Amino acid sequence: MAKAHSSAPAKERIALSIEYAGKKFSGSQYQNNARTVQLELEKAVSTLVRQSTKVILSGRTDSGVHAQGQIAHFDVENCDSDLWRLVWALNGILPADVSVKAAQRVSCEFHARHSALERRYVYRILNRAQRSALLKDSHYFYPHRLDQKRMAKAAAYLLGDHDFASFRSSNSDRGTSRCRVSEAKILNLGEGRLEFWIAANHFVYNMVRIIVGTLIEIGNGERVPEDMSRALKGSDRNLAGPTAPAWGLTLASVKYPEAFHLFSDLNDKACLED
Repeated sequence: MAKAHSSAPAKERIALSIEYAGKKFSGSQYQNNARTVQLELEKAVSTLVRQSTKVILSGRTDSGVHAQGQIAHFDVENCDSDLWRLVWALNGILPADVSVKAAQRVSCEFHARHSALERRYVYRILNRAQRSALLKDSHYFYPHRLDQKRMAKAAAYLLGDHDFASFRSSNSDRGTSRCRVSEAKILNLGEGRLEFWIAANHFVYNMVRIIVGTLIEIGNGERVPEDMSRALKGSDRNLAGPTAPAWGLTLASVKYPEAFHLFSDLNDKACLED
């Protein structure tokens, strides 16, 4: 007797490039009775494809943290062949503080979280005498003098493979605290706008914000640059500075293996409607 063939339609995997303002979100990942980025994305995708759909994010961002390069994926049957129109339709459903920048078909081997090689964050500081009406939701306003050369010297100690236990919140999980940092630098954009950029294969809970709190204390003279090295070697939360506010932090980008060619044309004309 011939074996019956399954008539279930094949599913496609779609990757999304997403940005959001974190101010009114209780983080990115789903939580009971809370507004999250994942919840809003799942509601929008499920409405559009007319089936309940799980959306997987590349990683978690905390309450108040922004993203300009978050990556997600979902699986769907009978996807509209025109992904530009899919993105346009999703943005018509999503609230104003989250937007899909692009969509791409990917192989089933791609996973937004597990396939990620590295994540890159930027922390923005407004270091001038008076606050800004325009930058208040994206920059940490710090009105006292900061020595950027001291901060840059301290940031250089972060490069390489280290145990970041001193830069992990005390109430976080107890997974590995070893991280390999490939980038750690301070940029001065003028008019008091400072940026701290950091990229690593792994981050522990509140790591970037605690590093920034430590850098600020080094910049204002409360600590010396060598204290960053001592904190890395000491594996003691008390050796690092305070946790900087969430609203200055943005997930800038997520790096994946080149084989996926993920959003390689995001800045090309192909992303615009003809």
